[in-house]
Amino acid sequence: MNDISYLTDRYGEKIEEINAFGAPLNFVFITDMHNRLSCAPIPGGGDRLYGLAADHIASIQYILDRCPGISCVVCGGDIGNDYLSDGAAIRETYREVMDALYSLSVPAHCVVGNHDDATMMAEQQKDNSIAILPREMHGFCMKNNPTDENYYYADIDGTWRFIFINSCDRPYRIGDNGRFVQDYPLEISNAQAEWLEREALVTDRKIIVFSHAPISNEGVFGSVGKGGGYVRSHDDTLNSSRVYTALRECANVKVQICGHVHYDNLLYRDRMVIVSSLCSLVQEWAPSCPKRAFGTISETAFDVFSIKGELMRITRFGAGYDRAATLLR
Repeated sequence: MNDISYLTDRYGEKIEEINAFGAPLNFVFITDMHNRLSCAPIPGGGDRLYGLAADHIASIQYILDRCPGISCVVCGGDIGNDYLSDGAAIRETYREVMDALYSLSVPAHCVVGNHDDATMMAEQQKDNSIAILPREMHGFCMKNNPTDENYYYADIDGTWRFIFINSCDRPYRIGDNGRFVQDYPLEISNAQAEWLEREALVTDRKIIVFSHAPISNEGVFGSVGKGGGYVRSHDDTLNSSRVYTALRECANVKVQICGHVHYDNLLYRDRMVIVSSLCSLVQEWAPSCPKRAFGTISETAFDVFSIKGELMRITRFGAGYDRAATLLR
């Protein structure tokens, strides 16, 4: 393992605050690592033009060793570098992340990101074998999933249910040219929506919903609208209206957590708390993004969520700031 003291030497005060708070539920959320994706120019990069997600994950173990109350780690998707032209090299960037996550001392859960199927590069290279289709993706990142699907739920700490939505649950079609048709990258299938309504939401437990993309883009900076200024252009997730309605109508859904937009959002809608977290990737895509630099604590970004009663604290390790929210349901 590389020397990660430039990260962990700065973690002590945050660890003390988490332990002092004494929340009965604590978990880590890290998202959009885009492992080994070139992200120059970033100050301090030197000859290294990409982030090493395995180092950031190793620093999570440092926290786990000192915060015994943390139950699990959740990865929000977009795990590797799908811009490489070689399928084996793409897969190695994924495997490096997942091996690091699965080596942690608590369970690691993962949702699928829109950059995880590599179909864009498969189309560009005219090589369908580059694509990582759902069955192969299941093998990469669904180790703790008891189902054959790429969505599931896990009951945590006696009173909570974590639901892991696949917001990239789309069909894969081959066009007349023999290559993948680039349909909407974000979709929740009817089968998944039915499972959510019929099974996942049917519980007396309090619920947190995880997805890569926001279930609803309304009010989320980084995903609203197209073009102009610094608003990133992301389409709404197909079938999201049905899914959001199911979440809104289930009083046990307290929080929705996602990545995808590479930005920190926290808003209240329909008495639910909706949170997106900054990318772990070293990136500054808007003036309001935190400054990032290789070789400093800002090289990474991930959160420890701690829930005690109606108070949810979100403790940031790396670039960005701590946040807090009140659970309204």
